[in-house]
Amino acid sequence: MSLNEQQLVQKILEGREEDFQVFYRLYKKSLIHTSWCFLGNDSEVEQVVRETFAKAIRNLPLFKFQCPVNAWLNHIAAGLCLQLLEKNKKHLLYSVDFFIQKSDSGSKKPYPEDVLKLLREEIDQLQGQDKELITLREIKGWPYEAVANHHKIPVGTAIYGIFRIRQQLMEKVKARLPEDKTEVKS
Repeated sequence: MSLNEQQLVQKILEGREEDFQVFYRLYKKSLIHTSWCFLGNDSEVEQVVRETFAKAIRNLPLFKFQCPVNAWLNHIAAGLCLQLLEKNKKHLLYSVDFFIQKSDSGSKKPYPEDVLKLLREEIDQLQGQDKELITLREIKGWPYEAVANHHKIPVGTAIYGIFRIRQQLMEKVKARLPEDKTEVKS
């Protein structure tokens, strides 16, 4: 017999270890994926996944099922990843500066103007949800959770989608650059 999310949570709250193991196996892969998109480091990902489950279990009695359990867990994992990045003074794998041209004309731009021009052209060529995801996150600066909520998708799906689109854009821009400019930071 398969348990739904509410039944599974109730069984865990009753202290049934075997049901926690089902819970763990059911959501671990998604949490690894979400954490990897932020951190890109196996040991840090494992740490965040463990901390996510620990925090979730502590807060499980307060969970009201206003969203799927997977979305809630991914939200916890994303928050823990951001805390870890801040604590370690690390940055996301790809710089947001690559996507946004700063308005301060006196400061040095992170990328040459011709690279930014190619990037804007590639973003303009995007279609559908890919264009909207990258626009909401990278140009309008929406948090991942807001982007996910707007599209009615799990946070992990939004994070991965934006990560995938970034990679594709960077590859397209690099392919269009003259050979002497392909040493651009990525």
